Amino acid sequence: MIVRSRVAAAVAGAMGCLAPLAAPAPAQDAAWSGSGPYLRVVDVDDTHMRLDIAVRLFAPAEGEGPTVALAGAMHIAEPTFYALLQQFLDAQDLVLFEGVKPRGMGGLEAADDPTRVRRTESAIRFIAIMAARRHKETGAYPATIDDLAQALEARGGEQAAWVRSSMNDAWGRPLLYSASDDTLEVRSLGADGREGGMGFDADLALSDQTPLTGAETGDDPGLQARMASALGLAFQLDALHHDGPTYRNSDLTIDQVQERVAAAGGDASFLFKILDGSSFAGMAARFVIGIIEKIPSMGATMKVMLVETMRATDIENLGEGKGLPPGMAEMMRVIVVDRNKVVIEDLKGVLAGADAPQSIAVVYGAGHMGDMEKRLVAECDYRHVGGFWLPAITVDLAEAGMGRGDLERTRKMLEVMQGGGR
Repeated sequence: MIVRSRVAAAVAGAMGCLAPLAAPAPAQDAAWSGSGPYLRVVDVDDTHMRLDIAVRLFAPAEGEGPTVALAGAMHIAEPTFYALLQQFLDAQDLVLFEGVKPRGMGGLEAADDPTRVRRTESAIRFIAIMAARRHKETGAYPATIDDLAQALEARGGEQAAWVRSSMNDAWGRPLLYSASDDTLEVRSLGADGREGGMGFDADLALSDQTPLTGAETGDDPGLQARMASALGLAFQLDALHHDGPTYRNSDLTIDQVQERVAAAGGDASFLFKILDGSSFAGMAARFVIGIIEKIPSMGATMKVMLVETMRATDIENLGEGKGLPPGMAEMMRVIVVDRNKVVIEDLKGVLAGADAPQSIAVVYGAGHMGDMEKRLVAECDYRHVGGFWLPAITVDLAEAGMGRGDLERTRKMLEVMQGGGR
């Protein structure tokens, strides 16, 4: 039991809980602990506990204006959580949602050639990923990038706009695209815009990059989706949809995240490598997920560890990076604080408009919401007026082979691992 619990805890910690998502009334019949405004763990009875995530409602402190809901989310949770959250979000006039945008969408913001090279390589890869996914669906690559964009426009959503924003390299010239039924090449002619060249003038080509991964092309569901399936849960990207006309992506690009972390002295690449499975931690997570898939009781134990890790983590102040090594602390400040700033600036723009909607929701990982609320109150002059809890994960201790004593020992172990808990 102890060995199994430690393995589960290690994976839950390594994957960062991968949050990092008619509304039911708050449960009144159970004790709860590890509370914050956006997360609580409820001890329902001697054999069951539940992780709840909050939706908190805000209104202008003075005068009139739209209501703003801060809706916490988790990347893996029960299908009913996403169904209830979707129902609430669909009823709002505008939803600003989390979703780090694809590589290569930084455009011409870069002032120096090294950054232009990186962003152009990212744009090449993004176009190739979208073309490869289209190939998987139809059996052929689109003949041109414009054909790819038109196909995506026909299905709706933001992907077509993302493709169109990535059609040029970072020097402002169209990417060169060529495809047959089974081969694809995407190129840039570099800084000088001519064939060949050296240094920053050198051509940049998809064929010079590492091959696209299964996670990129959609052949591999990815770690988070596999973990959700192994635990009998749902993956947010599969269960929660943001493709309606009232939904607007409000986030940084992958390039911007990595560049900001690097500027702060950190390294965000390992996080993306964990999620695509290419790092040692990612490979270790795949190994343990494989065990969970073969041993159902291990999945019940992992759910306990997932919920308890969330309880023991100071999730409301995640962006402060307290207790983390310097590189990790800088990364978390960018992952949480910098992305929150993007949302608040988008929100300010909406609020300043002449035709502001009556109701706005922001849906982001629960770890963002402590800082997000502070900014909403301080910078937009809003005040908290209400809210409700949504049940995200329910755990049966008996399925995990645990009693109440085992749970208390697990909680103490995780508090030690988290540096003393809350």
